[in-house]
Amino acid sequence: MAPRHGRSCTLRRPRGVRRLAAASLALALAGCGGHSAPADPTTPVKVALVQSGLVPAEASGIGNITPITSVALKSRVDGQIVQVPVREGSDVKRGDLLFRIDPRPFAVQLDIATANLARDQALLEKAEDLLKRSDDLIAKGYISVNQYNDAQGDAHAAAAAVAADRAAIANAKLNLEFTELRSPIDGRVGKVTLQQGNLVKANDTTALLTVNQLDPIYVDFSVPERYLGDLRSAAQSGNVEVSLSVDGAGGAPLDRSGPLTFVDNQVDAPTGTIHLRATLANADRVLWPGQFVRVRLRVPVQGSVLWVPAAAIGQSSDGPYVYVVGANLRAEQRHVTVVRTEGERAVLSGDIKVGERVVVDGQSRVIPGGAVALLAETPDGAHLSTGASVAVGRGP
Repeated sequence: MAPRHGRSCTLRRPRGVRRLAAASLALALAGCGGHSAPADPTTPVKVALVQSGLVPAEASGIGNITPITSVALKSRVDGQIVQVPVREGSDVKRGDLLFRIDPRPFAVQLDIATANLARDQALLEKAEDLLKRSDDLIAKGYISVNQYNDAQGDAHAAAAAVAADRAAIANAKLNLEFTELRSPIDGRVGKVTLQQGNLVKANDTTALLTVNQLDPIYVDFSVPERYLGDLRSAAQSGNVEVSLSVDGAGGAPLDRSGPLTFVDNQVDAPTGTIHLRATLANADRVLWPGQFVRVRLRVPVQGSVLWVPAAAIGQSSDGPYVYVVGANLRAEQRHVTVVRTEGERAVLSGDIKVGERVVVDGQSRVIPGGAVALLAETPDGAHLSTGASVAVGRGP
């Protein structure tokens, strides 16, 4: 049958079916390599330049205040304490009287030694006179040789007795002097263990009191042994300064500083640290023996080193690494050796050069060899601190 109105009849597909077919064709062409893959993703990162220069270390931690001189006062003679003119906790000067022991027994000993000397001197004079007369008699043959030798022996014995008496007098005077115990140093007195009326023994195990020198004063502390070489060189030139901070009145920090004056002659094997000591002025008595303080030690180092911000260091199973951004803006992973870390700076060695750019933020999103976009750059590292902090322990 012929179509109505003389028109040809054409079947049309719905519009949705046409779109689905086009999408299927595009997918088929993509699967067959008809189109290229999407471009590599670009990771935004922050970078900083590799620097070269001196990187001093600042060791910080806890130190212990110790007196330069601490004297435990003990009696050198036996006796009874008859006077204690010093007060506990008072400041004393060298030579101040602290204790007086009953001097009468020692005065008697001195009198006896003096009397013995007078007696023996008289005997010596008699023996010497006899020896002088014996010289004439033996020359004339009036006495025998044995008699002359006896006269010589008596004179020598009398001279020895006089010498012994003089030594006894000196000893008695010393004992009499020891009955007064005086301060050997300028310092501060601690607790008095025996008061007036008590008996004291010579060189007893318990000291009568302790005098501590408070100005100047020591601070003892320790640092890791890796600083030993630099510290020894710097200490010889005398340019190592130690500063510390203590809590003053109202909790306000008070700062003190002084030179490093002692580096121990051995490393403490169990802790791997070296014991150090600094000397500080303490005229105002802020520092007290036994007190714990916060110590900072700036350690000079020799020669320039390569360093990057510590944030640039990443860790993998093969060790530490950094991402270096080249001129093509692609991140290259390079393994390095971290010589030391000083706070915000890491001193490196390895395949890395001054002026190269390293990623300091965004490493977790970076793919080795992947493209990156630079967000910021710190060419001089001026925002980083010049020192670093490492934990140090108290001195032995």
